Amino acid sequence: MHIPDGYVSPKVFIPFYLLFVPLFLKGIRKLRRELNRDVLPLLSSLTALSFIFMMFNIPIPGGTSGHALGTALIAIIFGPWAGFIAVSFVLLLQALLFGDGGITTYAINAISMGYVASFTGYYTFQFLKNRVSEKVSYFLSGWTSIVMASLVVAVVLGIEPSVASSAAGVPLYFPYGLKITLPAVVGSHMLFFGVVEGIFTLFGVSYFKRYVHEDAGFRPVAIKKSRQDTFLFFLIIVVVLLLVPLGLITENPAWGEWDLGFFHDKLGFIPAGIKHFSALYSAPLPDYTLPGMGKITSYYLSAVLALFVTTFVFYLFSRRRNVLFDKLFFINYLLVIFSVVISSDPYFILALLVVAFLLSGKDILRLTGRALAAILVFNLLSSVYFITTKNYSGLLVFNLRTFTLLYFTLLAGKKLNLFAVFSFSPFVSYTLTLAYSQIINYQITYEQMKQALASRTIQKIPLLHSYRILGYQINLFIKKSIENSKEIMQAVHSRSVL
Repeated sequence: MHIPDGYVSPKVFIPFYLLFVPLFLKGIRKLRRELNRDVLPLLSSLTALSFIFMMFNIPIPGGTSGHALGTALIAIIFGPWAGFIAVSFVLLLQALLFGDGGITTYAINAISMGYVASFTGYYTFQFLKNRVSEKVSYFLSGWTSIVMASLVVAVVLGIEPSVASSAAGVPLYFPYGLKITLPAVVGSHMLFFGVVEGIFTLFGVSYFKRYVHEDAGFRPVAIKKSRQDTFLFFLIIVVVLLLVPLGLITENPAWGEWDLGFFHDKLGFIPAGIKHFSALYSAPLPDYTLPGMGKITSYYLSAVLALFVTTFVFYLFSRRRNVLFDKLFFINYLLVIFSVVISSDPYFILALLVVAFLLSGKDILRLTGRALAAILVFNLLSSVYFITTKNYSGLLVFNLRTFTLLYFTLLAGKKLNLFAVFSFSPFVSYTLTLAYSQIINYQITYEQMKQALASRTIQKIPLLHSYRILGYQINLFIKKSIENSKEIMQAVHSRSVL
Protein backbone atom coordinates (compact mmCIF):
# COMPACT_ATOMS: atom_id res chain seq x y z
CA MET A 1 0.00 0.00 0.00
CA HIS A 2 3.02 2.29 -0.16
CA ILE A 3 2.02 4.54 -3.07
CA PRO A 4 5.16 5.55 -5.01
CA ASP A 5 5.93 8.97 -6.46
CA GLY A 6 4.15 9.76 -9.72
CA TYR A 7 1.09 7.60 -9.11
CA VAL A 8 -0.99 10.52 -7.77
CA SER A 9 -1.41 13.98 -9.28
CA PRO A 10 -0.79 17.26 -7.40
CA LYS A 11 -4.57 17.83 -7.47
CA VAL A 12 -4.85 14.96 -5.02
CA PHE A 13 -1.62 14.80 -3.01
CA ILE A 14 -1.50 18.54 -2.16
CA PRO A 15 -4.90 18.47 -0.37
CA PHE A 16 -3.74 15.40 1.54
CA TYR A 17 -0.67 17.32 2.73
CA LEU A 18 -2.91 20.19 3.81
CA LEU A 19 -4.90 17.69 5.85
CA PHE A 20 -1.92 15.72 7.16
CA VAL A 21 0.17 18.57 8.58
CA PRO A 22 -2.40 19.86 11.14
CA LEU A 23 -3.32 16.29 12.09
CA PHE A 24 0.32 15.41 12.67
CA LEU A 25 0.96 18.54 14.77
CA LYS A 26 -2.16 17.84 16.82
CA GLY A 27 -0.98 14.25 17.36
CA ILE A 28 2.43 15.41 18.60
CA ARG A 29 0.79 17.82 21.06
CA LYS A 30 -1.51 15.08 22.36
CA LEU A 31 1.37 12.67 22.85
CA ARG A 32 3.39 15.25 24.78
CA ARG A 33 0.41 16.14 26.95
CA GLU A 34 -1.28 12.79 27.52
CA LEU A 35 1.30 10.02 27.10
CA ASN A 36 3.41 9.20 30.14
CA ARG A 37 7.09 9.20 29.17
CA ASP A 38 7.69 6.06 31.24
CA VAL A 39 5.95 4.01 28.53
CA LEU A 40 7.89 5.53 25.62
CA PRO A 41 10.42 2.64 25.49
CA LEU A 42 7.57 0.20 24.82
CA LEU A 43 6.05 2.53 22.21
CA SER A 44 9.48 2.86 20.63
CA SER A 45 9.83 -0.92 20.47
CA LEU A 46 6.37 -1.43 18.95
CA THR A 47 7.09 1.29 16.38
CA ALA A 48 10.28 -0.53 15.41
CA LEU A 49 8.33 -3.81 15.22
CA SER A 50 5.81 -2.13 12.92
CA PHE A 51 8.68 -1.14 10.63
CA ILE A 52 10.09 -4.66 10.69
CA PHE A 53 6.74 -6.35 10.06
CA MET A 54 6.20 -4.14 7.02
CA MET A 55 9.38 -5.76 5.65
CA PHE A 56 7.77 -9.23 5.81
CA ASN A 57 6.25 -9.43 2.33
CA ILE A 58 3.63 -12.17 2.04
CA PRO A 59 3.02 -13.64 -1.43
CA ILE A 60 -0.57 -14.31 -2.48
CA PRO A 61 -2.18 -15.83 -5.60
CA GLY A 62 -2.02 -13.56 -8.62
CA GLY A 63 1.69 -12.77 -8.46
CA THR A 64 1.50 -9.99 -5.87
CA SER A 65 2.34 -9.56 -2.19
CA GLY A 66 1.59 -7.49 0.88
CA HIS A 67 2.36 -7.08 4.56
CA ALA A 68 0.92 -6.31 7.98
CA LEU A 69 0.97 -2.79 9.45
CA GLY A 70 0.83 -3.07 13.23
CA THR A 71 -1.15 0.17 13.46
CA ALA A 72 -4.10 -1.29 15.37
CA LEU A 73 -1.74 -2.96 17.84
CA ILE A 74 -0.20 0.39 18.81
CA ALA A 75 -3.55 2.20 18.76
CA ILE A 76 -5.26 -0.25 21.13
CA ILE A 77 -2.43 -0.12 23.67
CA PHE A 78 -1.49 3.58 23.49
CA GLY A 79 -4.47 5.26 21.82
CA PRO A 80 -5.25 6.26 18.21
CA TRP A 81 -3.03 9.35 18.13
CA ALA A 82 -0.02 7.32 19.20
CA GLY A 83 -0.74 4.79 16.46
CA PHE A 84 -1.03 7.57 13.89
CA ILE A 85 2.23 9.30 14.90
CA ALA A 86 4.20 6.05 15.25
CA VAL A 87 3.22 4.67 11.85
CA SER A 88 3.67 8.09 10.21
CA PHE A 89 7.24 8.08 11.53
CA VAL A 90 7.79 4.56 10.17
CA LEU A 91 6.50 5.57 6.74
CA LEU A 92 8.69 8.70 6.72
CA LEU A 93 11.75 6.63 7.55
CA GLN A 94 10.90 4.12 4.83
CA ALA A 95 10.40 6.85 2.23
CA LEU A 96 13.48 8.92 3.06
CA LEU A 97 16.00 6.15 3.65
CA PHE A 98 14.78 3.26 1.52
CA GLY A 99 12.49 4.73 -1.13
CA ASP A 100 9.60 2.56 0.08
CA GLY A 101 6.70 4.90 -0.72
CA GLY A 102 6.95 8.30 -2.36
CA ILE A 103 7.75 11.75 -1.04
CA THR A 104 4.86 13.42 -2.88
CA THR A 105 2.52 10.64 -1.73
CA TYR A 106 3.80 10.46 1.84
CA ALA A 107 0.80 12.31 3.27
CA ILE A 108 -1.58 9.89 1.53
CA ASN A 109 0.31 6.88 2.87
CA ALA A 110 0.44 8.36 6.37
CA ILE A 111 -3.27 9.20 6.46
CA SER A 112 -4.34 5.82 5.09
CA MET A 113 -1.98 3.48 6.97
CA GLY A 114 -1.56 5.81 9.96
CA TYR A 115 -4.59 7.93 10.70
CA VAL A 116 -7.39 5.86 9.13
CA ALA A 117 -5.98 2.50 10.21
CA SER A 118 -5.30 3.75 13.75
CA PHE A 119 -8.65 5.36 14.43
CA THR A 120 -10.77 2.66 12.76
CA GLY A 121 -8.84 -0.07 14.57
CA TYR A 122 -9.09 1.71 17.92
CA TYR A 123 -12.80 2.54 17.74
CA THR A 124 -13.65 -0.90 16.38
CA PHE A 125 -12.04 -2.30 19.51
CA GLN A 126 -13.88 0.18 21.74
CA PHE A 127 -17.19 -0.74 20.09
CA LEU A 128 -16.67 -4.51 20.31
CA LYS A 129 -14.84 -4.96 23.62
CA ASN A 130 -18.03 -5.37 25.69
CA ARG A 131 -20.00 -7.15 22.96
CA VAL A 132 -17.72 -9.99 21.95
CA SER A 133 -14.80 -11.80 23.52
CA GLU A 134 -11.63 -9.79 23.96
CA LYS A 135 -9.62 -11.87 21.48
CA VAL A 136 -12.29 -11.56 18.81
CA SER A 137 -12.32 -7.78 19.28
CA TYR A 138 -8.53 -7.69 18.85
CA PHE A 139 -8.70 -9.70 15.64
CA LEU A 140 -11.55 -7.70 14.11
CA SER A 141 -9.88 -4.42 15.06
CA GLY A 142 -6.73 -5.40 13.20
CA TRP A 143 -8.71 -6.68 10.21
CA THR A 144 -10.83 -3.54 10.03
CA SER A 145 -7.86 -1.19 10.33
CA ILE A 146 -5.95 -2.54 7.33
CA VAL A 147 -9.07 -3.01 5.18
CA MET A 148 -10.14 0.60 5.75
CA ALA A 149 -6.62 1.79 4.98
CA SER A 150 -6.67 -0.20 1.73
CA LEU A 151 -10.03 1.37 0.85
CA VAL A 152 -8.50 4.86 1.04
CA VAL A 153 -5.58 3.78 -1.15
CA ALA A 154 -7.89 2.14 -3.68
CA VAL A 155 -10.08 5.24 -3.97
CA VAL A 156 -7.11 7.61 -4.27
CA LEU A 157 -5.56 5.52 -7.04
CA GLY A 158 -8.86 4.75 -8.74
CA ILE A 159 -9.93 8.37 -9.23
CA GLU A 160 -6.68 9.36 -10.98
CA PRO A 161 -7.84 8.51 -14.54
CA SER A 162 -10.82 10.83 -13.97
CA VAL A 163 -9.00 13.79 -12.41
CA ALA A 164 -5.78 13.78 -14.44
CA SER A 165 -5.93 12.80 -18.12
CA SER A 166 -4.71 14.40 -21.33
CA ALA A 167 -7.03 15.99 -23.90
CA ALA A 168 -7.07 12.65 -25.71
CA GLY A 169 -8.21 10.85 -22.54
CA VAL A 170 -4.83 9.22 -21.81
CA PRO A 171 -4.16 8.91 -18.05
CA LEU A 172 -1.27 11.08 -16.91
CA TYR A 173 -0.80 9.30 -13.60
CA PHE A 174 -2.16 5.99 -12.29
CA PRO A 175 -4.01 4.49 -15.27
CA TYR A 176 -6.49 2.07 -13.63
CA GLY A 177 -9.93 3.16 -12.41
CA LEU A 178 -12.07 2.24 -9.43
CA LYS A 179 -13.47 -0.87 -11.10
CA ILE A 180 -9.97 -2.34 -10.95
CA THR A 181 -8.46 -0.79 -7.83
CA LEU A 182 -11.32 -1.59 -5.43
CA PRO A 183 -11.39 -5.37 -5.96
CA ALA A 184 -7.62 -5.61 -6.43
CA VAL A 185 -6.57 -3.61 -3.37
CA VAL A 186 -9.51 -3.94 -0.97
CA GLY A 187 -10.35 -7.50 -1.97
CA SER A 188 -6.82 -8.79 -1.33
CA HIS A 189 -6.74 -7.10 2.06
CA MET A 190 -10.13 -8.45 3.07
CA LEU A 191 -9.20 -12.02 2.13
CA PHE A 192 -5.50 -12.23 2.94
CA PHE A 193 -3.67 -9.33 4.56
CA GLY A 194 -6.58 -8.42 6.82
CA VAL A 195 -6.45 -11.91 8.31
CA VAL A 196 -2.70 -11.58 8.86
CA GLU A 197 -3.16 -8.16 10.45
CA GLY A 198 -5.96 -9.51 12.66
CA ILE A 199 -3.83 -12.41 13.90
CA PHE A 200 -0.86 -10.10 14.46
CA THR A 201 -3.05 -7.68 16.44
CA LEU A 202 -4.62 -10.52 18.44
CA PHE A 203 -1.34 -11.99 19.64
CA GLY A 204 0.45 -8.65 19.87
CA VAL A 205 -2.11 -6.89 22.07
CA SER A 206 -2.63 -9.99 24.21
CA TYR A 207 1.10 -10.16 24.87
CA PHE A 208 2.22 -6.53 25.08
CA LYS A 209 -0.74 -5.13 27.00
CA ARG A 210 0.32 -7.02 30.09
CA TYR A 211 3.37 -4.77 30.31
CA VAL A 212 1.34 -1.59 30.77
CA HIS A 213 -0.31 -0.10 33.85
CA GLU A 214 -3.38 1.98 32.94
CA ASP A 215 -5.08 4.79 34.83
CA ALA A 216 -8.84 5.23 35.30
CA GLY A 217 -9.10 6.58 31.75
CA PHE A 218 -7.39 3.47 30.35
CA ARG A 219 -4.32 5.51 29.41
CA PRO A 220 -0.93 3.76 29.78
CA VAL A 221 1.02 5.39 32.62
CA ALA A 222 3.82 2.96 33.51
CA ILE A 223 5.56 -0.25 32.53
CA LYS A 224 5.05 -3.22 34.83
CA LYS A 225 8.38 -4.18 36.37
CA SER A 226 8.78 -7.91 35.73
CA ARG A 227 12.36 -8.95 35.18
CA GLN A 228 11.61 -12.17 33.32
CA ASP A 229 8.92 -10.58 31.15
CA THR A 230 11.17 -7.65 30.30
CA PHE A 231 13.95 -9.97 29.23
CA LEU A 232 11.51 -12.04 27.15
CA PHE A 233 10.12 -8.88 25.58
CA PHE A 234 13.51 -7.75 24.32
CA LEU A 235 14.37 -11.29 23.28
CA ILE A 236 11.27 -11.27 21.04
CA ILE A 237 12.47 -8.04 19.40
CA VAL A 238 15.85 -9.61 18.63
CA VAL A 239 14.32 -12.85 17.29
CA VAL A 240 11.88 -10.97 15.03
CA LEU A 241 14.76 -8.83 13.79
CA LEU A 242 16.83 -11.90 12.98
CA LEU A 243 13.89 -13.29 10.94
CA VAL A 244 13.72 -10.17 8.77
CA PRO A 245 15.34 -11.84 5.71
CA LEU A 246 12.20 -13.99 5.42
CA GLY A 247 10.68 -10.89 3.84
CA LEU A 248 12.69 -11.77 0.73
CA ILE A 249 10.85 -15.05 0.11
CA THR A 250 9.02 -13.35 -2.74
CA GLU A 251 10.23 -10.84 -5.31
CA ASN A 252 6.69 -10.00 -6.44
CA PRO A 253 5.88 -6.35 -5.62
CA ALA A 254 2.68 -5.32 -3.88
CA TRP A 255 -0.20 -4.41 -6.19
CA GLY A 256 0.22 -0.81 -7.34
CA GLU A 257 3.91 -0.59 -6.40
CA TRP A 258 5.39 -1.35 -9.80
CA ASP A 259 8.44 0.06 -11.54
CA LEU A 260 8.38 1.91 -14.87
CA GLY A 261 8.97 -1.26 -16.84
CA PHE A 262 5.61 -2.67 -15.74
CA PHE A 263 3.66 0.16 -17.36
CA HIS A 264 5.73 -0.04 -20.51
CA ASP A 265 5.07 -3.77 -20.82
CA LYS A 266 1.36 -3.64 -19.93
CA LEU A 267 0.30 -0.36 -21.53
CA GLY A 268 2.91 0.18 -24.20
CA PHE A 269 3.74 3.58 -22.68
CA ILE A 270 4.67 5.17 -19.35
CA PRO A 271 2.17 7.79 -18.09
CA ALA A 272 3.80 11.21 -18.20
CA GLY A 273 3.23 12.01 -14.52
CA ILE A 274 4.70 8.70 -13.35
CA LYS A 275 7.72 9.16 -15.59
CA HIS A 276 8.27 12.72 -14.33
CA PHE A 277 7.75 12.31 -10.58
CA SER A 278 9.40 8.88 -10.25
CA ALA A 279 12.80 10.58 -10.57
CA LEU A 280 11.95 13.32 -8.06
CA TYR A 281 13.81 11.74 -5.13
CA SER A 282 16.51 9.08 -4.92
CA ALA A 283 16.71 7.32 -1.57
CA PRO A 284 20.23 6.60 -0.25
CA LEU A 285 19.40 2.89 0.29
CA PRO A 286 16.77 2.12 -2.37
CA ASP A 287 14.76 -1.08 -1.88
CA TYR A 288 16.68 -1.83 1.33
CA THR A 289 19.93 -2.52 -0.54
CA LEU A 290 23.43 -1.50 0.43
CA PRO A 291 26.10 -1.11 -2.27
CA GLY A 292 28.34 -4.13 -2.70
CA MET A 293 26.37 -6.34 -0.29
CA GLY A 294 24.04 -9.29 -0.78
CA LYS A 295 20.27 -9.02 -0.54
CA ILE A 296 19.94 -10.82 2.77
CA THR A 297 22.72 -8.84 4.46
CA SER A 298 21.38 -5.56 3.10
CA TYR A 299 17.83 -6.35 4.20
CA TYR A 300 18.98 -7.25 7.68
CA LEU A 301 21.23 -4.21 8.10
CA SER A 302 18.41 -1.95 6.90
CA ALA A 303 16.22 -3.30 9.70
CA VAL A 304 19.00 -2.73 12.24
CA LEU A 305 19.44 0.85 11.05
CA ALA A 306 15.68 1.46 11.32
CA LEU A 307 15.58 0.03 14.86
CA PHE A 308 18.50 2.20 15.92
CA VAL A 309 17.09 5.40 14.44
CA THR A 310 13.64 4.70 15.95
CA THR A 311 15.11 4.19 19.41
CA PHE A 312 17.19 7.34 19.03
CA VAL A 313 14.20 9.52 18.09
CA PHE A 314 12.03 8.24 20.95
CA TYR A 315 14.95 8.62 23.35
CA LEU A 316 15.19 12.30 22.43
CA PHE A 317 11.42 12.63 22.76
CA SER A 318 11.48 11.25 26.31
CA ARG A 319 14.05 13.76 27.60
CA ARG A 320 14.90 11.67 30.66
CA ARG A 321 16.68 8.48 31.64
CA ASN A 322 14.63 5.29 31.66
CA VAL A 323 15.61 1.78 32.69
CA LEU A 324 13.84 0.23 29.71
CA PHE A 325 15.59 2.66 27.38
CA ASP A 326 18.88 1.45 28.85
CA LYS A 327 17.91 -2.12 28.00
CA LEU A 328 16.74 -1.15 24.54
CA PHE A 329 19.90 0.84 23.88
CA PHE A 330 22.06 -2.08 24.97
CA ILE A 331 20.31 -4.32 22.44
CA ASN A 332 20.84 -1.60 19.84
CA TYR A 333 24.50 -1.40 20.82
CA LEU A 334 25.03 -5.14 20.28
CA LEU A 335 23.19 -5.05 16.94
CA VAL A 336 25.13 -2.02 15.76
CA ILE A 337 28.47 -3.59 16.68
CA PHE A 338 27.55 -6.75 14.79
CA SER A 339 26.29 -4.74 11.81
CA VAL A 340 29.40 -2.57 11.59
CA VAL A 341 31.61 -5.66 11.70
CA ILE A 342 29.87 -7.39 8.79
CA SER A 343 29.15 -4.26 6.73
CA SER A 344 31.54 -3.02 4.05
CA ASP A 345 29.42 -0.06 3.01
CA PRO A 346 31.03 3.19 4.28
CA TYR A 347 27.75 5.11 3.91
CA PHE A 348 25.92 2.69 6.19
CA ILE A 349 28.68 2.82 8.82
CA LEU A 350 28.84 6.61 8.53
CA ALA A 351 25.07 6.87 9.01
CA LEU A 352 25.33 4.94 12.29
CA LEU A 353 28.29 7.08 13.36
CA VAL A 354 26.34 10.28 12.70
CA VAL A 355 23.52 9.04 14.96
CA ALA A 356 26.14 8.23 17.60
CA PHE A 357 27.48 11.79 17.34
CA LEU A 358 23.96 13.15 17.83
CA LEU A 359 23.51 10.95 20.88
CA SER A 360 26.78 12.15 22.38
CA GLY A 361 25.63 15.72 22.90
CA LYS A 362 28.24 17.78 24.72
CA ASP A 363 30.50 14.72 25.14
CA ILE A 364 31.18 14.42 21.40
CA LEU A 365 34.63 16.05 21.47
CA ARG A 366 35.79 14.11 24.51
CA LEU A 367 34.63 10.75 23.13
CA THR A 368 36.09 11.52 19.71
CA GLY A 369 39.47 12.38 21.26
CA ARG A 370 39.51 9.24 23.39
CA ALA A 371 38.57 7.05 20.44
CA LEU A 372 41.22 8.59 18.17
CA ALA A 373 43.90 8.32 20.86
CA ALA A 374 43.07 4.67 21.52
CA ILE A 375 43.25 3.54 17.89
CA LEU A 376 45.91 5.95 16.60
CA VAL A 377 48.93 3.63 16.67
CA PHE A 378 46.99 0.50 15.69
CA ASN A 379 45.27 2.18 12.76
CA LEU A 380 48.42 3.87 11.53
CA LEU A 381 50.30 0.59 11.43
CA SER A 382 47.42 -1.29 9.83
CA SER A 383 46.82 1.48 7.29
CA VAL A 384 50.33 0.98 5.90
CA TYR A 385 49.17 -2.33 4.41
CA PHE A 386 46.24 -0.73 2.57
CA ILE A 387 48.44 2.11 1.31
CA THR A 388 51.16 -0.20 0.00
CA THR A 389 48.56 -2.30 -1.82
CA LYS A 390 46.80 0.86 -3.07
CA ASN A 391 43.52 -0.39 -1.61
CA TYR A 392 42.20 3.04 -0.71
CA SER A 393 38.56 1.98 -0.40
CA GLY A 394 39.63 -0.71 2.07
CA LEU A 395 41.66 1.91 3.94
CA LEU A 396 38.56 4.09 4.30
CA VAL A 397 36.28 1.27 5.44
CA PHE A 398 38.86 -0.12 7.87
CA ASN A 399 39.50 3.19 9.63
CA LEU A 400 35.82 4.14 9.65
CA ARG A 401 34.85 0.74 11.02
CA THR A 402 37.40 0.66 13.86
CA PHE A 403 36.64 4.24 14.87
CA THR A 404 32.87 3.57 14.84
CA LEU A 405 33.22 0.39 16.89
CA LEU A 406 35.31 2.09 19.55
CA TYR A 407 33.19 5.23 19.58
CA PHE A 408 30.00 3.22 20.13
CA THR A 409 31.67 1.27 22.93
CA LEU A 410 32.79 4.47 24.65
CA LEU A 411 29.34 5.97 24.13
CA ALA A 412 27.66 2.90 25.63
CA GLY A 413 29.94 3.11 28.65
CA LYS A 414 29.03 6.76 29.05
CA LYS A 415 25.27 6.53 28.47
CA LEU A 416 24.23 3.12 29.74
CA ASN A 417 23.71 1.90 33.27
CA LEU A 418 24.80 -1.73 33.02
CA PHE A 419 23.25 -2.51 36.41
CA ALA A 420 19.86 -1.52 34.96
CA VAL A 421 20.52 -3.35 31.70
CA PHE A 422 21.11 -6.66 33.45
CA SER A 423 18.55 -6.16 36.21
CA PHE A 424 16.50 -9.09 34.84
CA SER A 425 19.18 -11.45 36.23
CA PRO A 426 19.94 -11.28 39.96
CA PHE A 427 23.13 -13.29 39.43
CA VAL A 428 24.45 -11.00 36.68
CA SER A 429 23.45 -7.92 38.66
CA TYR A 430 25.33 -9.27 41.69
CA THR A 431 28.39 -10.08 39.56
CA LEU A 432 28.43 -6.58 38.06
CA THR A 433 28.02 -5.01 41.49
CA LEU A 434 30.86 -7.08 42.89
CA ALA A 435 33.15 -6.33 39.94
CA TYR A 436 32.41 -2.61 40.08
CA SER A 437 32.94 -2.56 43.83
CA GLN A 438 36.30 -4.28 43.45
CA ILE A 439 37.41 -1.80 40.79
CA ILE A 440 36.54 1.14 43.02
CA ASN A 441 38.18 -0.61 45.96
CA TYR A 442 41.36 -1.13 43.98
CA GLN A 443 41.46 2.50 42.84
CA ILE A 444 41.04 3.81 46.38
CA THR A 445 43.61 1.38 47.80
CA TYR A 446 46.16 2.19 45.11
CA GLU A 447 45.81 5.94 45.55
CA GLN A 448 46.11 5.66 49.35
CA MET A 449 49.23 3.51 49.15
CA LYS A 450 50.81 5.76 46.50
CA GLN A 451 50.25 8.81 48.69
CA ALA A 452 51.57 7.00 51.76
CA LEU A 453 54.69 5.88 49.87
CA ALA A 454 55.34 9.37 48.50
CA SER A 455 55.04 10.92 51.97
CA ARG A 456 57.69 8.52 53.37
CA THR A 457 60.14 8.57 50.46
CA ILE A 458 63.00 11.06 50.35
CA GLN A 459 65.07 9.60 47.51
CA LYS A 460 64.45 7.33 44.55
CA ILE A 461 63.53 3.77 45.52
CA PRO A 462 65.78 0.98 44.19
CA LEU A 463 64.22 -1.37 41.66
CA LEU A 464 64.27 -4.37 44.03
CA HIS A 465 62.41 -2.39 46.69
CA SER A 466 59.85 -1.31 44.06
CA TYR A 467 59.05 -4.96 43.32
CA ARG A 468 58.67 -5.69 47.05
CA ILE A 469 56.30 -2.76 47.45
CA LEU A 470 54.31 -3.86 44.41
CA GLY A 471 54.02 -7.38 45.82
CA TYR A 472 52.86 -5.99 49.13
CA GLN A 473 50.25 -3.86 47.34
CA ILE A 474 48.91 -6.83 45.39
CA ASN A 475 48.76 -8.99 48.52
CA LEU A 476 46.93 -6.27 50.45
CA PHE A 477 44.50 -5.68 47.59
CA ILE A 478 43.65 -9.39 47.35
CA LYS A 479 42.95 -9.54 51.08
CA LYS A 480 40.73 -6.44 50.95
CA SER A 481 38.93 -7.81 47.87
CA ILE A 482 38.13 -11.09 49.60
CA GLU A 483 36.84 -9.25 52.66
CA ASN A 484 34.76 -6.93 50.47
CA SER A 485 33.32 -9.87 48.53
CA LYS A 486 32.29 -11.63 51.75
CA GLU A 487 30.54 -8.49 52.98
CA ILE A 488 28.65 -8.07 49.70
CA MET A 489 27.66 -11.74 49.63
CA GLN A 490 26.33 -11.56 53.19
CA ALA A 491 24.36 -8.42 52.34
CA VAL A 492 22.91 -10.09 49.24
CA HIS A 493 21.92 -13.24 51.14
CA SER A 494 20.34 -11.18 53.92
CA ARG A 495 18.05 -9.58 51.31
CA SER A 496 17.24 -12.93 49.66
CA VAL A 497 18.41 -11.69 46.24
CA LEU A 498 20.25 -14.93 45.45
